[in-house]
Amino acid sequence: MLKPLFLLLSFFILIYSAQAQKKEINRKVAQKNYDGYMLMQEHKYDSALVKFNQAINDDAEAYFIYQNRAICKMHLKDTLGAIFDYQTNIKLDPNNAETKYALGNIYKHQKDSANALKYFVPAINQSDEEFSQKKLLYMNNFAGHYFRLHEDYDSALVFYEQVKIYTPTNASVFINSAVCNFHIDSLQLFCNDLEKAFILGGDINCIALKAYCKGCNHLLEERGKTDTLSRALDTRLADIISDTVYYHASQKQSSLAVFTDNSRKVKVYYNKHWQICLPEKASYYRESFWANNANFYGGDFTDYYVSGSIYAKGRLERKKLHGAYKVFYPNGKAKLNAQFINGSPSGKWTFYLKDGSNDFEIQFTLDNFKFNIRNKANANYPINSGTGKFSILLDKWDKVDFLLLGEFLEGAREGAWAYKQDGQKIISEKYKKGKFRSGYVATSFGNISSSDTRIDALVFIPPHITQVAGLYFESVEAANNYSFIRIHGF
Repeated sequence: MLKPLFLLLSFFILIYSAQAQKKEINRKVAQKNYDGYMLMQEHKYDSALVKFNQAINDDAEAYFIYQNRAICKMHLKDTLGAIFDYQTNIKLDPNNAETKYALGNIYKHQKDSANALKYFVPAINQSDEEFSQKKLLYMNNFAGHYFRLHEDYDSALVFYEQVKIYTPTNASVFINSAVCNFHIDSLQLFCNDLEKAFILGGDINCIALKAYCKGCNHLLEERGKTDTLSRALDTRLADIISDTVYYHASQKQSSLAVFTDNSRKVKVYYNKHWQICLPEKASYYRESFWANNANFYGGDFTDYYVSGSIYAKGRLERKKLHGAYKVFYPNGKAKLNAQFINGSPSGKWTFYLKDGSNDFEIQFTLDNFKFNIRNKANANYPINSGTGKFSILLDKWDKVDFLLLGEFLEGAREGAWAYKQDGQKIISEKYKKGKFRSGYVATSFGNISSSDTRIDALVFIPPHITQVAGLYFESVEAANNYSFIRIHGF
């Protein structure tokens, strides 16, 4: 099964068999549960356990007793028994966010982060207004760190945005968010986070801010203290900033200077889903320089159909697309003329039909975009008036479609918008008069709510670019065939 590229995750879903909660509880059962609870308050956990056992023997579907008994077992250091009771409580009361928090916390302390996340994420989504904000902060921070450390930066940002709401004066979360935005090539958001962290007193110096952003002079007054160039840089940013400074310095040198050391020309074959494969299974191949230190392509590259005709041409600067990027149909005619700046779409992109005629254009301004349909026969032509629904095919691999769907009303986003891969919604959002109302992003752990739009300029990046960046192999045999690539994933 093809993985969703927007998040680069393999889906696995935690499913609970939900049963209807009991509306009436026997008075004697409720009394035993109460007696057990009061005994716990007196730290008489063995006696409390007897009461809970009696209550459950009388009514095995009294869901809340399992939660109390689990707490009692934790005090008695019966962790396995507590896990069983918490899981039983969830089966009988599937929307219990407190139980999911408690169970996730057990796994966290056991250093089983994956299982902790399986319970923390639904606990976050199912929490109500009375749920502890301290616990929500704790779980959102944990989830953000987990995804960031596993290089799933889009998912990490969903949780860090919530942490910003809970702790808006904490410089640390803005640094975490900046790291994620840097890796997904959201330069403006990276700078916004970096500047905010600087203002809040984070370990960021002016050299860092000058690398990609506007420097620091305009921020010193708001920060309230004078920055020094020698201030230690936060360790989370060390690799990013040093990489950035080197990139800017290298522009003053030969354009190939970055890739001359420990580099060589390579040819890498890809299957129809842009996974690295053996030559005999290829649908495409890439010719480029390989930068050993970066474990990635460097400089100019050309992608080919296996027939030998050109599929795409572009250039990589520090692992990011930069400058002109062109895609071609098998007949040699242009399919897309595009521009990138440090990995982000820029300027005007023009899409063509197979006969060479202009189909539609997209104008990018930072993360925003605007459509202009040129082909009057295009079913989406009515949106040129500023009003109408549209469905645009962004790319197609074999039988897999990548679609953007939405609606405009008087030039503003309206109603339901979605980014789909192979019929599956990867991003789903709703708008009213141009304002974002709600949305979610599909992840390994189900749908995660987002607090702001994820349908921005990045969704237009051709999906094969994202797939190639992941260095995914079709098989172990394929990985063994490319000894110069440090294995990344399958």
